[in-house]
Amino acid sequence: MTSASLTKIDHAVPQFIQHDTRYCNGVNRSGIESLLAFCNQNHQTDSQRLIATLLTDAINKRFRPGLPQQHIYLKNDEISQIQLFNILVEKFPFVKYSQLIANNAIIETIGDATEASIIDIGIGQGAQVVHIIELARKLPNLKKLNIIGIEPFLDALQKATLNINDCSDKVNFKIEFTGINAFIEDVDLSSLQQLPGTLIVNASLALHHIQNQQKREDVIAAVKKLNPVAFLLIEPNVDHFEKDFSTRFMNCYHHYYNIFKVIDRLDIAPKDKTSLKLFFGREIEDVIGKTEADRYEKHEKAITWIDRLKRHGFSLQGSPLKSPVRSATGVEIKYHKEGFLGFTNETETVLAVMYAN
Repeated sequence: MTSASLTKIDHAVPQFIQHDTRYCNGVNRSGIESLLAFCNQNHQTDSQRLIATLLTDAINKRFRPGLPQQHIYLKNDEISQIQLFNILVEKFPFVKYSQLIANNAIIETIGDATEASIIDIGIGQGAQVVHIIELARKLPNLKKLNIIGIEPFLDALQKATLNINDCSDKVNFKIEFTGINAFIEDVDLSSLQQLPGTLIVNASLALHHIQNQQKREDVIAAVKKLNPVAFLLIEPNVDHFEKDFSTRFMNCYHHYYNIFKVIDRLDIAPKDKTSLKLFFGREIEDVIGKTEADRYEKHEKAITWIDRLKRHGFSLQGSPLKSPVRSATGVEIKYHKEGFLGFTNETETVLAVMYAN
């Protein structure tokens, strides 16, 4: 994407806004023009130009739905979802090490127990749970592992069921899997109060999809009533719940630009780097390009989650969160006194892992 094409796109929107403000929905016209001017700066790197294009397209979609888009998500050179997933798990430090750290903390928490139950919120296709099962093979006393997977998308839950069942013949303990096809805020967690053994609740990149503050409070309160030995959260450390559009725009820019800079340092092919950035481009479109009612990626800062956990009686623990490395691909991994393990690129802490009990 050239800077010339960026200029062509960007200039169309301020001209439109000057003549018609119907699509601004209360957002200050000059503020939108300033944001578009920011996107139209003379960016020096491919990542800067790409994120500027993604943000510009998102603004266009939000405030002028009829304006032609760049169709960046339909590029023919995108890699397969399986290959993309493998890159995220094997190469991308935010995913690779956050889940490794969380998984090891779960295994350490199970310890010498003969039976354990894991409630996995947003289990997806079960990839993280499969890794936990593999690690659990080294637990000499474990006889049974109960897994409750909560997932709103049925096709993913069905795949998780197959993946977890495939593990049954490879371990020396019994696995019992129960799938719940629902959003976590719609699940009556009180029905899970009689789960046997050591109870652990895991929520990896899931709770920010809960659409309003009160439901987030309700879910945390319901988890606390289960009295788990551990409650693990992995969440992006950025405020995209912010309703002020200009503030949310800048939060979005800094967050994803730092992610793009890490992607640039990965030892992968250039087209794979572009595809990985476009994967996050879908999140940018959600954060910037959708109305408040339709937004799905409502991330919050780690300290907001921690305050919420504390309000409901949880304590934050740092000792179970052990990273095998202090930095990876230029990302510093260290525990923050506020109560989370942070993944920081330069000055931007992009991701947080929290362990509460």
